[in-house]
Amino acid sequence: MKDNKSLKFIGITGGSGVGKSTLCNALKNKYPDMIEYIQLDDYFKPSNDKPMIEGMRNSDHPDALYFNKLENDLVKLSNGESIILNTKNEILNPDYEKTKIKIPREIHSKPIILVEGFLVLHEEKIRKLLNISIFLDAEHKKRWDRRIHLANKNKEYEEKVIIPMHNQFVEPTKQHAKYIIDVSNLNKDEVLKKVEEIIFK
Repeated sequence: MKDNKSLKFIGITGGSGVGKSTLCNALKNKYPDMIEYIQLDDYFKPSNDKPMIEGMRNSDHPDALYFNKLENDLVKLSNGESIILNTKNEILNPDYEKTKIKIPREIHSKPIILVEGFLVLHEEKIRKLLNISIFLDAEHKKRWDRRIHLANKNKEYEEKVIIPMHNQFVEPTKQHAKYIIDVSNLNKDEVLKKVEEIIFK
């Protein structure tokens, strides 16, 4: 928990395509013995259990996620325990887009654990476990343009789900972030440097 002085939970959040995963992968690669990270994407419910909107499964609604499991996993890590998480992380599980099969990943407690995801600050019970929270900010068009593999793939989902869900659920969580970084005109190295200054000061 927060009173464990040897461990920090750091929330990394912001809208889809803002660069959260890229940042967390860079931090973990640079400080492998000190930093571990968890992705909210690995806590999605099965497709059939996600809510519907406009005839589509809504993966951008809070009800599409297992927040209780995330909370339990963070508590275990805070107590020095390891957890097993089935992941679709594009680096750890590069075949996921083809297979759609998550693979098990053991996560060990380390001094800094990044908790990354678009709705990390939505639930109060998760916010209470975080020592620091960072919101990466950029307008929708800039974020969407960065998602090259999805651009123009599903315009209907973008317009009817991603944009309204971001405005309703993600944007309001900015008020809970301790730090807000406008990444609109920053490259990934510049973002990394700014976040390093925050988490290591």
